[in-house]
Amino acid sequence: MRVAKNIFYVLVLGLIITSCKKDDEVEMVSLNKAGDEYYFGEKVLMWASTEGEKEGMSYEWSANGGRFEGFRTQNLFENVWVAPTQVGQYQVTATAKKGKNTSTRTTTMNVTRYFFDHFQSPYTFIGNGWSQSNVRGGTTPVLFNSNNRQNSSIELASNRNNNSNTDANIRRLLNLAELKIPFSVRTKIGYKTFFKTGAPFTVRLLFNQPSRNPERAYIREIRWEIWPRNNPATQNNYQIRFETYTPATGTGTFTVGTFPAPYALTGPGLTAQSGRDPRFLFADGVAKNITFSINAENVFIAHVEGVEWFRSDGIKNWLAEAKTRFPDFEDPVVREFQIQFPGKVAADTNPSILFLNSVYINNDGTILSDPI
Repeated sequence: MRVAKNIFYVLVLGLIITSCKKDDEVEMVSLNKAGDEYYFGEKVLMWASTEGEKEGMSYEWSANGGRFEGFRTQNLFENVWVAPTQVGQYQVTATAKKGKNTSTRTTTMNVTRYFFDHFQSPYTFIGNGWSQSNVRGGTTPVLFNSNNRQNSSIELASNRNNNSNTDANIRRLLNLAELKIPFSVRTKIGYKTFFKTGAPFTVRLLFNQPSRNPERAYIREIRWEIWPRNNPATQNNYQIRFETYTPATGTGTFTVGTFPAPYALTGPGLTAQSGRDPRFLFADGVAKNITFSINAENVFIAHVEGVEWFRSDGIKNWLAEAKTRFPDFEDPVVREFQIQFPGKVAADTNPSILFLNSVYINNDGTILSDPI
């Protein structure tokens, strides 16, 4: 009988101890994020570092702006936050839970502009919006100095493709948030080792075809060509122009001499800008900032190394005429940013090597005056 009572007391005591046992402590040491500033629609990897027994631990995520990608990550220690399409500071909060115990951390997400890239991350060309064609071997561009934002860069070498010297290019769709006028585009660009003689690199901005009225012309492209090895004392080394295109007829016309049909305007600022300028003579390994923008008044402005170079009312006048004739004329919407450079002449010749330090795109037309 006494043995049975002792066993009973032991069981009761065990139940009491078990019922008094506290849930495991939880402490979130840090809430981490990839990077410290973000562009519109950027996907940002985030993860919580938590101390304590992980088994049975769950997580809860919240934000006062942007969104999280997919429902499957909501209860995990890592998540992907998608930045909103407006400049601002946003708060992301993660809470670790185990039993009745919780631990919470909050971090600030700084969304600074429509788009930028310093080419620091090895994931830049892995499903992150950038593409390239006719580069050497079709491989991912080479990143350099990725730990230093001011000196980080990528290099791309052209490739002879299918027995032709097709130009190479690097490009990015701008479809995470609509980009209308005003806007500005800036890139820091140069070449290394070799660049094909007499050939340009070309910075292009391509626009969406309007959804209605295919019989009307629309602005399809802005194109800035630079011949980095041409001698400005004897050769033209730059040209800036834009193209109109009529979908119904498949007719494209660049600005040369007179304004493109069907709006046969003529006058100052309506012709292509081309000529010679020592600022566009590039030395091997030296990058320069070039910027073009269209401000809220539809005035086109070009900068070199942060200094205004020229401005033109050409696009302004063209759009004004188009909207006078067609009150429902659709505003231009940007589709893609692209840089094109020359391919190899033959399989045994040197490739042209392009390098980029950065690309910035603003959706308010502002220009960063200081070279980066």
